[in-house]
Amino acid sequence: MAAVVLVVSACSSPEGGPPPGPEPDATGGTGVSETQDRAAPPAELEEFYQQQLNWEDCETGVDEHMRCSSLAVPLDYEDPQGTQIELALITSSLEDRPYLLTNPGGPGQSGVDTVAHNLSATVTPQVLDEFNIVGFDPRGVHRSTPVVCMDDAQMDAYRQQVGDTDLDDDAAYAAAFADAERIAQQCHEHSGELLGYVDTFSAAKDMDIMRAVLDQDELHYVGFSYGTKLGLAYAELFPEYVGRFVLDSVMDVSLDAHELAVTQTAGFESALESFAAWCAESDQCPVEGEAENVVAGVQEVFADVQQNPRTMPDGRLLNASTLVSGFITPLYHPQGWGPLRDGLTAAVTEDDFYAFQYWADLQAGRGPDGSYEWINTWAFRAVMCLDYPTAQTQEEIEAEQQELNERAPTFGPYMGHDGVLCSQWPYPPVNEPWEPELPEVEQVLLLSTTGDPATPVAWAEDMHLEIPASSLLVSDAEGHIAYRPGNSCVTDVVDEYLISGELFQGRQDC
Repeated sequence: MAAVVLVVSACSSPEGGPPPGPEPDATGGTGVSETQDRAAPPAELEEFYQQQLNWEDCETGVDEHMRCSSLAVPLDYEDPQGTQIELALITSSLEDRPYLLTNPGGPGQSGVDTVAHNLSATVTPQVLDEFNIVGFDPRGVHRSTPVVCMDDAQMDAYRQQVGDTDLDDDAAYAAAFADAERIAQQCHEHSGELLGYVDTFSAAKDMDIMRAVLDQDELHYVGFSYGTKLGLAYAELFPEYVGRFVLDSVMDVSLDAHELAVTQTAGFESALESFAAWCAESDQCPVEGEAENVVAGVQEVFADVQQNPRTMPDGRLLNASTLVSGFITPLYHPQGWGPLRDGLTAAVTEDDFYAFQYWADLQAGRGPDGSYEWINTWAFRAVMCLDYPTAQTQEEIEAEQQELNERAPTFGPYMGHDGVLCSQWPYPPVNEPWEPELPEVEQVLLLSTTGDPATPVAWAEDMHLEIPASSLLVSDAEGHIAYRPGNSCVTDVVDEYLISGELFQGRQDC
């Protein structure tokens, strides 16, 4: 099966909007008194909203000031007295100051790991001095009742499969659908009904329980990439609790699955062209000529590995999907362009693909010893299949793939066919795209870079037009994520907003 898109977007309810809010009470209201503009949680959720967190020391290797805990939430919010699941949380400290919740994206990335091991790249020292930073693993992810489909050996075997990337005949599609059915059944055997309840709106409801147990009157939040989708879902469900919200590398939640795949894959194509122009101007580029020659050279390398997968020194097979996954990883940010050029040089001149195997392993969560601490691939896929209705038939998938290949000739052939697996998923989609207006939200800060390969700036611009209360800050820079060390034109604005609440109106470029 082909590689999948690495970062994705969000969806909503089957009717095209968020799940319904509180039901009116007997008087026609929502149960909120005239002196209180915030709804009390439904009675059936009271036990979850009133639970106490037990903060303890974290695992070895985590800063001694950090504390970890777990939170109980209902698996199914329509049946809160049924099965419960545990979510993992971490806080940078327990000082007497507000909490700031964060999500690193994915879907499938660990917020606990982000705070534990990458806090200095998540927020500035100024913000860290003003807030306790809280990370969490969303439902289905890592420590939070994870989606499990395979063991380490099975995951290695899955990643080494050599399939027909083009799926250009009936037999190839039949084999792909059969493989997808096998994987879906395997996921269901290991994860059971969890697979039907890891959608984004359920995760957003979990966030409001977090707000309550952290004793916060409103939720302050910084979400990156997919984390912006999670933030927008929360704002749809709980607008009265939205505090200072920063959404960085914004997902356009109005796009359907195919529109998202085409736009994002075209974004990686543009990033490749930028890298190629930079490489062509350097004196160490392994492909001679102009930028278009570099792009053509990359396409030739991909096609060669597709036809002739390489056996790596550790005995594993490097196929085209693994190569493309490894290639994209350093393409996210210009700081990766130098290592990417070196890796491409080794591949072209020495037939050495170690760098790409290494980057693909990082992306897949595989450690040097061959173990997967946790496999975010399946949390990613489970969320996607619930959040997005996708093409189901061979004819529909073929038509979408043709457009993807035309828009992104380098990456398109290796990053499509998403509908194949979701068509066999044991649970149907529960959400779909929606247009967020958020009339009750007072302010939200949207961030983007002009050269973001994963979440194009057009997505942030679209959401800015949709949301009246939003302010949009666009950084003229390459790479994914705008709020990062060294980008002071962004960090200064974000820090001022988070710390003091001061925010410009409209759009600002820097």
